[in-house]
Amino acid sequence: MTPLDKSKKLGAQDADLGWDFTDTTDQPLGDDKDLSGEALDNYIEDIAETVRVGVDHSISILTPWFFNAMPPIYYQTTPRQEKVRHLSAIITGHVFETKQTVELWDRDRLKVTYIGPGGDRKILSDMAARVKGLDLKMGALYFSRDKLLFLSTFICAKHKPIDKDNRHVMDKLSNSRELILAESPGQEEAVDRYLASIDNDFVTYATSSRLLLTYRMVKHMVDHQGAHTVLEPIDNSLGARLMIGLKNVNTSNILEPIMKLIHRYDFFVGRAFVVRFDEGYSESITVVHFILSHGSNRKITGTEIPMIQLTKALRTLGWVDHDEFSRLVEPPYDLSINAANIVRSMANWCHIFLSKQNPYAYSVYKIGNTFLQNFDLVQVVVKLFRAKFDPQTRENWEQAFAEAEAELNDKVEDLVEEVDRNIFKECLNFIVHCQKTNYFLSTKTGLAFRLSPEVLDKKYYPNSPFAIFFVIGKDFRLFQVRWKDIARGGVRVVMPRTDADHDMALAGIFDEVYGLSNAQQLKNKDIPEGGSKAVLVLKTGGHRDQAVKGAINALLDLLVDEDESHESTKHKVVSYYPKSDIIYLGPDENITNDLIVWIPEQARRRGYRYASAFMSSKPGEGINHKTYGVTSEGLNVYVDNVLHYLGIDPDKEKFTVKITGGPDGDVAGNELKILYREYGENARVVSISDGYGAAYDPQGLEWTEVLRLVHENKSIMEFDKAKLSSDPQAFVILANNNENIRIRNEIYRKVYADIFIPAGGRPYSVNDKNWADFFTKTGQATVRAIVEGANIFFTEEARRQLQDRGIIIIKDSSANKTGVICSSYEIIASLTLSKEEFLAMKEQYVSEVIKILRQKADQEAKLLFRSLVQQENKTLVELSLMISKEINQLTDILLEKLTEKMDEVLQDPFYQDIVIRHCPPVLVEKYRDRILERLPDAHKIAILSSSIASYTVYREGLGWIKTLPKAYQFDALIIYMQKDLLANRLIDSIKSADINDKDQINSILTRSAARNLTDLELQSRFSNG
Repeated sequence: MTPLDKSKKLGAQDADLGWDFTDTTDQPLGDDKDLSGEALDNYIEDIAETVRVGVDHSISILTPWFFNAMPPIYYQTTPRQEKVRHLSAIITGHVFETKQTVELWDRDRLKVTYIGPGGDRKILSDMAARVKGLDLKMGALYFSRDKLLFLSTFICAKHKPIDKDNRHVMDKLSNSRELILAESPGQEEAVDRYLASIDNDFVTYATSSRLLLTYRMVKHMVDHQGAHTVLEPIDNSLGARLMIGLKNVNTSNILEPIMKLIHRYDFFVGRAFVVRFDEGYSESITVVHFILSHGSNRKITGTEIPMIQLTKALRTLGWVDHDEFSRLVEPPYDLSINAANIVRSMANWCHIFLSKQNPYAYSVYKIGNTFLQNFDLVQVVVKLFRAKFDPQTRENWEQAFAEAEAELNDKVEDLVEEVDRNIFKECLNFIVHCQKTNYFLSTKTGLAFRLSPEVLDKKYYPNSPFAIFFVIGKDFRLFQVRWKDIARGGVRVVMPRTDADHDMALAGIFDEVYGLSNAQQLKNKDIPEGGSKAVLVLKTGGHRDQAVKGAINALLDLLVDEDESHESTKHKVVSYYPKSDIIYLGPDENITNDLIVWIPEQARRRGYRYASAFMSSKPGEGINHKTYGVTSEGLNVYVDNVLHYLGIDPDKEKFTVKITGGPDGDVAGNELKILYREYGENARVVSISDGYGAAYDPQGLEWTEVLRLVHENKSIMEFDKAKLSSDPQAFVILANNNENIRIRNEIYRKVYADIFIPAGGRPYSVNDKNWADFFTKTGQATVRAIVEGANIFFTEEARRQLQDRGIIIIKDSSANKTGVICSSYEIIASLTLSKEEFLAMKEQYVSEVIKILRQKADQEAKLLFRSLVQQENKTLVELSLMISKEINQLTDILLEKLTEKMDEVLQDPFYQDIVIRHCPPVLVEKYRDRILERLPDAHKIAILSSSIASYTVYREGLGWIKTLPKAYQFDALIIYMQKDLLANRLIDSIKSADINDKDQINSILTRSAARNLTDLELQSRFSNG
């Protein structure tokens, strides 16, 4: 019953409005147009009087009702002029008569108010739908006490600084500060930051208590990821206050799904308030307050199942996509948000791995349709997943799983279409090989899974990595693949510019991470960590930092024993993998310094044991690859060896280079600096191309201008054309049209140079379709040698074709390996030193690391060309792979044997000395004991294994150890290291002895003593055995 309905009892003129519109003239309405003069004036006055009577009557009824029915906070926080406007709208807007919602915009269209009947809960969802897409900074919603009216106001204006001349605002801030500090003493800095960045409109519309409540949430959200909820029962009421904190969400777009969830679990909104904080914070924070009651008319305490379900769903809401799978949470499907996200995850997984068979048949859209058309099977898939990982049903999980698996298999066999059967079989494959998930954690920022490599189809992925992590969250998908237990590799963010680019990147995400991590495994042969790589594909228009933080935080869920709120996860995460994972990351494409800093800080907050080593290249306390040019330092060692192999003495002769990757890039920019540092004007760079343009000069680009761009961190498109030579072919172009893009894309293949250095570019830029561009129409090659500074720039077929035609190629896993070597030494520093200790020795430490990595690059380069002479039927790429595989295979043998007797090994001075010798001298000099005490045991074993394996192969070449029976290879490696020590002692003795030909004697001992002594020892053991 409306307030006006109630007026019937008081004898209102009209049952609906209290207005009497009966025409009091005898003139028919159709003849109104004939009225004139005094008759018309009388008619108008009569109409006006009728309106006045009606309005006065409505005012007399609705005004006292309005002021008595609206909650006190509405009057406390709403300016007087707005109250007048709202009441006028209620009276004149036919709200109660037609049960319609009135929409009121202010003059500048920066503030909108909705006023409507409050009897139907769905009207809130409708209102939330109306504001979708608006750039909201705050809003308020009120219901009258009798639930007959709702009133909501939303403000779209930009941030408005505090009006310090407004006494009311300043008094409220002062009072709020006292209130907050009384609750949180000692937090003056945080409180002042909060109040300084607050919006003037927010202060106007909020009470001091609301400012306090909002501060609590903002303070929590600053240091936490994901969504957060706080429930506070209200004294002397059945209701409760529910607060939600969200990061980096579109405030207007999140309101509708929130309202739908509230209604789904039978809650009623009494009032609500939403505010977004942008100013003063690195990420936007949205805080929503609700006063709720439940349809059961029982008091809300927080222990009710509907409230538990609601808060869990709300925490999930902020990190899931709102897409075609969102309909699964609505009738007739009615899945939980978590369950719908499992279905979304399965669809993406199936798309990525099945689209290799048929991209069209296994698109995400097609798979989604298959799920909707076979929803009974989807329910079984969800049941199967829950049976395996629900921590509450561990006692009988195997039986429940077997029953669900049998049910799924039966239903799958009944499907008519093979495509549909393959989709559900892949879902089963995913669940069977999933080993761990954060699905049952209430607070998370992405759905994370650890999978056994057995999940992969051997047809497409013949080599098995050690482990796979898959994370899906709002606007992102991430894979992390590692090839050994102790492994490291970068995190790469792919940011497609168009939806079509995104679809392509998503379909190829696993192939990219698999290829990159496998290449990393090959190049990591010199260090204790195996290869790994993480690739995140961001949805077009997505928030990069939010995606990276969400993905890393979800990954941490599977590495630590506490969730984001520091609650134990031991009874919430079911694991079928018996060990703890140790993961080391590094920066790659689109990872900013802010993210490099945040990642280890978040790991530390989450309790990850090796947080300081979780991310390499940290500004300040890390070794920034670009600052020190560590990848390029090793790359140029290979360039130097290649030049000498080609018969070019770069110190005396001129040579030409073409390069991809801009002067502002890490590898390209530093390689340009090193080329000039080492060879000066002898190095002539004829072409440079990057993402923005290209420059070409057959006489060589002018060095002063090139180095200016490097030092100013600018693209090659900004090369000063005035600095080009007079050669008519020289040019600088901006890749801003189709023709220039074509030139930029082809220049590195078509212009001539002695050496091509790909030091930037997308994977497989040179492939089966374009490798022939490296040859002229007459068959002449446009390059003599290629040194791969970029990862997987060439397909295998392209490499083969180029090598078959005489081009020398140094593979990426050799040429750019020193970046990962540097990161490995940074990890050692992070595990043994405090930030202050490292900074005190940083420059010396880095200098010694660069010396080590140059030495390791030269060792492999020398072995490559030595082996090329010895094995004429092999290419350098094949030899590079052979070296990596042999070192890795020997490392695996050592890892297995040394791990079996880990305690004994790590107490042995012989092995301890190998660990120590692996480290930079300055670290050994100052913190020798720390190395042995603080490095994880598994890490020390990995150091031993990789050090012994790589040292032996580089010294003795390919094949020596492999000629021995496998049962003796471990013993041979250990004996070799022991005999090498003996040989070095003999060499030192001879150096100090007074004998003839001691230099020749020492040369013989250096070349063959350790190997010959090992052979003798092995022969003795074999003969005795």
